[in-house]
Amino acid sequence: MVDGGVLASKKIGSHDQKRGIMDEIKGFIQSNKWVLVGIALVAGITLGVVYAWAINPVEWIDGVPAQLRQDLRVDYLRMVIDSYSVNLDPEVAKERYEGLGETRGEVLALVGEEPGEVKPADLQRFQALVAVESPTEETTPTETGEAGLTASKLLLPAFLVTVAFGLLLVGAIFLRRRMESEPEITPVEPMMRSVEEEIGVDESPIVEQPLATFRTTYTIGNDAYDDSFSIEGATGDFLGECGVGIGDLIGVEDPKKVSAFEVWLFDKNDIQTVTKVLMSRYAFNDEETNNRLSAKGDPVEAESGGIVTLQTASLKVEIRVVDMSYGEGALPPESFFDRLTVELSAWPAEVGY
Repeated sequence: MVDGGVLASKKIGSHDQKRGIMDEIKGFIQSNKWVLVGIALVAGITLGVVYAWAINPVEWIDGVPAQLRQDLRVDYLRMVIDSYSVNLDPEVAKERYEGLGETRGEVLALVGEEPGEVKPADLQRFQALVAVESPTEETTPTETGEAGLTASKLLLPAFLVTVAFGLLLVGAIFLRRRMESEPEITPVEPMMRSVEEEIGVDESPIVEQPLATFRTTYTIGNDAYDDSFSIEGATGDFLGECGVGIGDLIGVEDPKKVSAFEVWLFDKNDIQTVTKVLMSRYAFNDEETNNRLSAKGDPVEAESGGIVTLQTASLKVEIRVVDMSYGEGALPPESFFDRLTVELSAWPAEVGY
């Protein structure tokens, strides 16, 4: 027969043992509660993103141009500009442009940087068309769909940021405990010499170089003379164009007698092409001819070594007359060119020289 006191003692011991285990569990939870909170947060977000991203993802139908990838938006707008250059329907062009939603301005700027097959004149005409539009603050279905698509695209990055934050939180807790258990070490501030004292500083001025330099020559008899050049940045991106062409003729005999040239500059960041008229001495001094040609651009008398400057929003072109000579014949003296050579140097607009 078992003694009742022994049984009671065993029950008490078993109860104390269980209580001790529970105390240890509670102590572990209290001492590591932020670690457990971080793990639970990361696990919860992971399960939620897996469900929303892989198990039951959002499906998009009846999409609009604003919901395309950025490169496809650019291709779409190039096609819109090309279509407008053919049908010249401003209402259809604006409606298609509006289909890009709030990204339309950004996409138009990208097309300006990389026009592809789009002609500069067509791009300039389209930019002038859409420059007068008045944006509204109302939320359209296109903007709503775009916002939903953007939120879906931001879901994965937000998840990754949250996971990284959770890991940093756990790491910060362990690092803090480790630092509390280690003696504080006072760092010794090192002595350093400045980079200027160590290697010296070259204070010589930097000489700016032009983006590009072109040279073109006209000789009498070249009745189709019209030279143009593409201006590109240091990385090869398209910035604009410049050129020289026949501006006016004098007399009726062949070969044609050129009395003035048009020099022009197109800037992808500007809505208009800047033009000046380089005239012979006779044409420049003839009041009627001068007034008539001034409608094309500012009249300038051509002189050997003379410089004409064209400037737009972001470009500046310096046109220098390298060599010139007048033709002779029945027409007034110094009225038409026998030969003209000019050099065109393109610079960023803010660079002085």
